[in-house]
Amino acid sequence: MTKKPVFFAETPIIMDDGVDPFAFRRDAFSDVLELIRVRGNTVFTCAASAPFGIRFPTGKHRLHIIRTGRVVIEVEGLETTYHAAQGDLIMFMHGHEHVISDQSGRTANLIADLVQHAYDHERRTLGIGDITWLCGDFGFDGMLSQRLLSVLPPVVILRGLRDRPFEWLELSCHFILEEALHLQAGAAAMISRLLDVIFVQLLRTWAMDGEAGHGWLSGAIDARINPAISAIHADPGRAWTVHDLAALSNLSRSAFADRFQRIVGQTPLNYVTTWRLDRAAEMLRYSQAPVSEIASRVGYASEAAFSRVFKGRYQVSPMQWRKFDPGRLSLLP
Repeated sequence: MTKKPVFFAETPIIMDDGVDPFAFRRDAFSDVLELIRVRGNTVFTCAASAPFGIRFPTGKHRLHIIRTGRVVIEVEGLETTYHAAQGDLIMFMHGHEHVISDQSGRTANLIADLVQHAYDHERRTLGIGDITWLCGDFGFDGMLSQRLLSVLPPVVILRGLRDRPFEWLELSCHFILEEALHLQAGAAAMISRLLDVIFVQLLRTWAMDGEAGHGWLSGAIDARINPAISAIHADPGRAWTVHDLAALSNLSRSAFADRFQRIVGQTPLNYVTTWRLDRAAEMLRYSQAPVSEIASRVGYASEAAFSRVFKGRYQVSPMQWRKFDPGRLSLLP
């Protein structure tokens, strides 16, 4: 008789890496990204000719991909003025208010006011002109999204993507607009998936370019630390020791502990605890498994011990976390 699955949120594993010759090797960066669910909300094209200024209000994570021309971007609360041109991708990670114009200091119209008289619903285009860009907003689901956003700057820009082997960007824009213009069954899901792909590429390129600084994201892409972090992600319930993790990274215990602390910003065993609780928070939200089973899966011998540590991190019990909307609760760094 087939056993009824408990963790419906998890993809069944058919074969492991040792059996399936076509399986991809797991890595820590992929593990984290799979737990950060990007949700695309709206997408449209902006078009304008100089002089112009468009103000995007605070509150939304926004994406702009410059398709033709050049623009200037001024962000509320930041002194830096950004310049972007064809092929540049800009993401506002913390929902800052910003103005896009042809030059600094332009009087800007609020985008909501422009929609009333300058938005073509059939073409999903706002305005007319030779400067065009794709504009979208997106949200994040998943417990780890808050941890990701906490280490990202307000503005992330990838420049000159057309000068690199990133033809996927223009193709992604094309497919997103096609989905938006010809709404069919599943269009919202398709747009979200495409925005997800763009976000992953942006994040990977930004991190690989050395912009990640210090933190758990840096550890996920560090060649020496990555094997240990991947192992923690794959088996959070194991009684990990620093010696075990150092061996996976081919480092001595002291060298590993020092490198991990320096790059990630916390000790290896503190990271183990953090990952266990984040995975537990995910399972509490996306599965119907009993708290006791979740506690066991992430390495706690008793539900009471798990609940005590969980409440210390999230300020609420596991059952309260499951009952209430996690998005309204603060996540400790």
